Amino acid sequence: MKQRPDAALEVALEKRQRVLDQERRVLAERDLAVQEQAAQLSAADSRVRMVLRQIDAAQQPVPGVSLAVAVLGDLERLLDWCEVQVAIQKERLEIARGEADTARGALAVAHQQVRALELVLEARAAERAEKQRRVELRLADETAARVHSQNSVSR
Repeated sequence: MKQRPDAALEVALEKRQRVLDQERRVLAERDLAVQEQAAQLSAADSRVRMVLRQIDAAQQPVPGVSLAVAVLGDLERLLDWCEVQVAIQKERLEIARGEADTARGALAVAHQQVRALELVLEARAAERAEKQRRVELRLADETAARVHSQNSVSR
């Protein structure tokens, strides 16, 4: 049984393609995490804006009504908490972006490794095809020379 000349390289290519597929899945997960963290940051920013509007409204009581100092104090504490949540969420988003960038780099490396092996296999196949073409040309030349030799002898 004749063994394929590039069997080991083909196995290595399949392995690298599996790694590439895995890196694509990881990047998709990381990109999804970035989107989720960005949505949570947006929600936290919205809460801050909502509390600020409530503070503005509480600072402008209807004429004849006293300023609700206790409510303003509660709103200030809530605003502090919301701002802390925004800061935490910004940090989480940056971490998620960093992980996505790392995954993107790993994907690029995996893609380069797959492409490198593909190029090697293509080059080796082209080399084999060229060798085969030269063998066929040599055989054709030898056949032509024999026919010519036989024609010269028979005359």
